[in-house]
Amino acid sequence: MALFTSLFVLILALWASDYSDAFVLPSHSRIQLTLSGTNDYFGDGDSDVSLQNPDEVEDMMTKKSQSRRSFMICASLLVPMSQLNTNQANAACLPGDIREDCIGVYKLPMDDAAKSYVETPEKLQKYAPDLKWVEPIQFPSSYQNAINQLKEQRHNFDVVQESVAKGDIKQGGLLLLDIVPKVTAAGRYIVKSFSSAANSERNKDFESEEAKTLDMKSYRIEYALNECLGYLGESDVLIGQALRGELGVSAPAQLAILDQFRDTRKEFDELLRVVPEKF
Repeated sequence: MALFTSLFVLILALWASDYSDAFVLPSHSRIQLTLSGTNDYFGDGDSDVSLQNPDEVEDMMTKKSQSRRSFMICASLLVPMSQLNTNQANAACLPGDIREDCIGVYKLPMDDAAKSYVETPEKLQKYAPDLKWVEPIQFPSSYQNAINQLKEQRHNFDVVQESVAKGDIKQGGLLLLDIVPKVTAAGRYIVKSFSSAANSERNKDFESEEAKTLDMKSYRIEYALNECLGYLGESDVLIGQALRGELGVSAPAQLAILDQFRDTRKEFDELLRVVPEKF
């Protein structure tokens, strides 16, 4: 019960914080909120976005991102406590926590609002003492490093699939815990690179065609990143359910996970396709 109290306090702190972090992402293409021993992935389905006015688009993306986080927080507070089984899994983990207990459970978001409460063991102890502290995920230092990191994690995802195909679902889940935050960090760095470049061009010329082109690229990459992360998250959830015996015996569970992996692999490849090799 203490763990739920800690998580509740941390969520309230995030609610009161400033959400203007440096890596704001637009809405996902769907809503999936599963906190009963699972992850949270969410969105509002707005993929038809007018990009005629880049400033309006940027403002809209920011407002939607803030609304999406507010929705997630409110929904998480409404989840019945009876749905969360503390004997089976932790209520939450930090991104980068590679333990079996973290497979398929809620992960705190990787943004500045959350980081300010969990970036050191002392701060985590103050706001959520029952969560295990791990080193914060480091963002890439350059665009090329971000591209390399995405490609490396795509290879690692193939290793996850191989592990599950061989029947080692637990190992696949542990590997996935390492993949998701690294994809998030690399993807957000790339998106930020294009957004910053667009803003720079717009400062020179408000009607800059180059700025509009960069905004379009940034939006396409954001959309592909959100889709990829959504499918990766669903994979994490499914593995967690399999390990807790919620998908029945091992053979059907294994097949269900591999089926999910096929869709996830397509989204991962699409992300790599829309991200330019050079910036």
